[in-house]
Amino acid sequence: MELFGFGPHLMVDGYEANPDRLRDAELIRRVLNELPEEMEMTKVLPPFVYSYGPGGEDGVTGVVIIAESHIAIHTFPKKRFLSVDIFSCKAFDMAKALKKLAEVFEIRRYETYLINRGKEFPKDPELARQIVLGEREYLEARVG
Repeated sequence: MELFGFGPHLMVDGYEANPDRLRDAELIRRVLNELPEEMEMTKVLPPFVYSYGPGGEDGVTGVVIIAESHIAIHTFPKKRFLSVDIFSCKAFDMAKALKKLAEVFEIRRYETYLINRGKEFPKDPELARQIVLGEREYLEARVG
């Protein structure tokens, strides 16, 4: 069990993806609707998806709010590029998420970035209190 840290934030930049899939707002809505359950997360609201330009030609942006945080997808069909953020307060199977995104959008190449957010966020309030009290006692002993 992790004692500290809010959670992982996976960012994916996908290149050379299928432009038809990147402009398909319904496909993006479906991915955002299915991914939380597949990642063992809790969807709070249905996905919100917005298309830019006729038929999503200029891109599609979608987000789903999950109890653990959010998942967002931004596509740029003319550039064959998409960016995805998956931010959660609990660990999740990143390889599974990447596999789904690569398959659905036919991504030929991608870069990933992972940030562990809130490194000082205590997950167990009582343990955090004990640690802080222990640090105070230590400092008082050294200073006093």
